[in-house]
Amino acid sequence: ENRIQQSNIKQSLLSALCLPFPLPNMFLWLVLAVLAHLLSITNGFAPQPSTVLFNPSTRIRPSSISDTRTTSTVNALPNYATGDIEAARGFFYIWFFGGSGGVGVALRQFPQQYANFKKLSAMSDDGPTLGGPTVGISPFCLYPRDLSKADIDKVLRNKLTVEEMVKKGPKPNYLSEKGYLCYPSFLDANKGCNPLTVRAIFDALSTGDNVSPDVAQVKLDKIKQDMSDDRSVFKSELLKTKLVGFSSIAFLLFLLGPIVGATCLESLAAGWFPEWPGNGYLPWSLLFGPGFWTIPNYWV
Repeated sequence: ENRIQQSNIKQSLLSALCLPFPLPNMFLWLVLAVLAHLLSITNGFAPQPSTVLFNPSTRIRPSSISDTRTTSTVNALPNYATGDIEAARGFFYIWFFGGSGGVGVALRQFPQQYANFKKLSAMSDDGPTLGGPTVGISPFCLYPRDLSKADIDKVLRNKLTVEEMVKKGPKPNYLSEKGYLCYPSFLDANKGCNPLTVRAIFDALSTGDNVSPDVAQVKLDKIKQDMSDDRSVFKSELLKTKLVGFSSIAFLLFLLGPIVGATCLESLAAGWFPEWPGNGYLPWSLLFGPGFWTIPNYWV
């Protein structure tokens, strides 16, 4: 059975901040870290309470022991950085600038996803099209209109193999030069077909603009073998690749919250305002009390 590979995950985070008064640059980054951290907080980092077990050797019954169950929050900082301002600041710089790479990747995804949506919308009325009954693709695929079954069948009747498409088609990037099937090559191999339909079938093969040829061939053969009236296999593969792309963005947001956000926020507090009374219950204390506006009184 051929090994199915997936394209590299693309992901995103877009933050907009409007405050009625100016704040120092450090405070702006502080609030951004809080917004990321709020995505994941509840009691996810709180350990379950321990229970006291009966020890026969000590002849102490559980009923005679007072309830000592406690809950504590795990510190995101290592012990050496908790009480050392300089160490905490160094920890903040490492995590902040290291994590900013992930944030940068995420930030690029929203405009890129919007640009892709605009391209799909622009293809909506492009011809030619054979018309006729549509297959009913899922609205979660975010296509501007449904696809004609006749247009889909026309693309799937193409006799070229993926390897031949790669060989004959244009090679606009490094991966295509290394034998990957890129969208321009797939489009070139299906001249005279409906552009939106060609794009949709390629999207069913890959989450991006390039796909490994063996993966593309396996998926394309699977779609061609489906003889159902609504092309259910094609619709399923298209929805699957779209959901993988969207969920990868959501997963990146989740990682930026509990890992990067929590660590940056705690190291920021330990390095610049360690005596602030709200440090024990971040990030809520920044918004509801004592409030981030009181931090300058404890700044060091």
